[in-house]
Amino acid sequence: MLQVMKRIQVIGPKEDLGRAVDLLYRAGTVHLESAPGQVKKTEIWLGNVRQDEADEVSIVLSTISAIFSTLPVIADDAGRQEQIRDSLEERTHTGLVARAKEIIRTLETTTRELAGKKGELALSVATLNRYQKVLDIIHPLESELPVLEGFEVTILLIQEEHRDVLDLIRQELVTITNDRCEMTATTVDAETLAAIMVFPKRHSEEVHAFIYSVNVNEVRLPKEYAGRPFYEMYALLEESRIKAQEEIAKIDRELLTLSNTWYQELVVLRKQLENIHCELGAYRNFGVSEYTFVIMGWIPKKFLKKTRQALLEAFGDRVVVCELPTTEKDMEDAPIFYDNPFWVKPFEFIMQLVSPPRYREVDPSPILAIFFPLFFGIMVGDIGYGLIILAFALVIRYRFAAIAFAKNLADILLISSIPTIIFGYLFGEFFGDLGEMMGWLHPVHFLGITWNRVDAMIPMLIFAISIGVIHVFLGLFIGIRNAIITKKRKHLYEKCGMLMMIVGLIVLVCMLAGFLPEAAIYPAVALMVIALPLILLGAGVFGTIEVMSTVGNILSYARLMAIGMASVILAMVANRLGGAFEIAIIGVIVAILLHTLNVVLAMFSPSIHSVRLHLVEFFSKFYEGGGTAYQPFARAVTEGEQKGTGPDPGVQEPS
Repeated sequence: MLQVMKRIQVIGPKEDLGRAVDLLYRAGTVHLESAPGQVKKTEIWLGNVRQDEADEVSIVLSTISAIFSTLPVIADDAGRQEQIRDSLEERTHTGLVARAKEIIRTLETTTRELAGKKGELALSVATLNRYQKVLDIIHPLESELPVLEGFEVTILLIQEEHRDVLDLIRQELVTITNDRCEMTATTVDAETLAAIMVFPKRHSEEVHAFIYSVNVNEVRLPKEYAGRPFYEMYALLEESRIKAQEEIAKIDRELLTLSNTWYQELVVLRKQLENIHCELGAYRNFGVSEYTFVIMGWIPKKFLKKTRQALLEAFGDRVVVCELPTTEKDMEDAPIFYDNPFWVKPFEFIMQLVSPPRYREVDPSPILAIFFPLFFGIMVGDIGYGLIILAFALVIRYRFAAIAFAKNLADILLISSIPTIIFGYLFGEFFGDLGEMMGWLHPVHFLGITWNRVDAMIPMLIFAISIGVIHVFLGLFIGIRNAIITKKRKHLYEKCGMLMMIVGLIVLVCMLAGFLPEAAIYPAVALMVIALPLILLGAGVFGTIEVMSTVGNILSYARLMAIGMASVILAMVANRLGGAFEIAIIGVIVAILLHTLNVVLAMFSPSIHSVRLHLVEFFSKFYEGGGTAYQPFARAVTEGEQKGTGPDPGVQEPS
């Protein structure tokens, strides 16, 4: 459920600001507001503080990131990092920044120079590889080159899609050289052509000027390659490439040595400096006068006493926590803090699909935690499938416990598998009708009905619609409650009118179906007559359209029956088809494949439709959203601090 929030003001001597902020940061309980923006200038003038320190830490972090980009990544050594963390524990913010700068002075120039040299060598290797391709292109001309004395060989690289430009180049080359030239084209790869041109050297300047003017990529070998036979050029290329690669390997070894020496400490320093930067970045929310500091924010009521006690133990009566009076407008803007039981917490994950509720709204998470597994169980309703989903959820939860998304998903499936097994017993289903065929179990007989889903389609439909009525009515009742709390009369009229109109329609339908006596028409009509003006008063003409929409919402719950029916029929098809093969092993394989498909569908389809029934049919009756999530001024959440458990305000006095 949503916790009661209190608005507080922390006031103390200006010289204690740093220590007080450290304590609150470690406590991690206060959702900050901007004190300079909240306190009127006529009451006291408050200025902002310490942005210069935040900028300094930001520069140090950027430099460390640049160093990390040059150092080889090595595995984190948890033990070594813990030792480093302990050795840095006693250092102040200034001390940590000073240590980071000391390491930066040691590493920055060296790593930058090594990285720059490595980049130059890598570019050199790439260029040598390019020359290799050039030699491969002109190698077929080797036999002709001796007779081409006084001529120049040039290679152009052209994209395949621009092949037509070759004709233009050939024509211009003929014009420049008076037809004393040769030009041929060959394919380098699927996207590139190489045009080889041979022309008198006296036209070299004019030809190259033309090539430059048409923006064609020209490849020219270095001068040291000129006049050498091809085998020498290949040998020279390979020698240069090996030398460059050896230099790169040497630089890599030097960088690895630096990484082995400094990597673990840099990882620890970066994390601690990120925490400091986050803390200093929040200083814009704090206000200081000539002698006093002021911190303002919201805190869950359950944490107020311990936070106040922690400040009292650290500062005595020098720093005080004042609980501020709040207006209706203040409470509308109060941050939202979930604190639900363990079985509800996984469903807070689904609540992330919508904006947070407003402070005075009802937290839908507990309702979601009840109805989502119920809907899932009704739609799947099979003991065998429930056991497989349970096992799958346990495996995912164990293997991916560190991934919040996977853990929440696994917990939702784990909880939902329980009603799946229960409804599977009620429906007499174990992998479809396999359990009934084997004589292991049978559908339960209740209220004069045997709850075999295939035979009891009408009762199942009525059951699904009845759940829809209960669910939608619950949404309308919550909507009425919210309207009363927030004093929104039009919403109150609309929800009350909607509730009475739907009740009247249900009574009328039950009478026409013969479930109620004919006299029931009078209270039904009376309810609808009273409801109509309330709906018009609350929502206008469009409110009458909303009535039909609500009826459609209720009928949407028929999907609980329809999806469940599709699942059990597919399971029965798997059993029948598996038994139709004369070779038993083939039949077993076919049945297993079809049941596997059905289980996969059973995990996805019911989940999606359960979410839809809540977000569309249910939430639309009361949920507004648009609230502000509770974001305490605190260190990043660790593996032991899960959302909603709340931080521990019982911190030690900062050093």
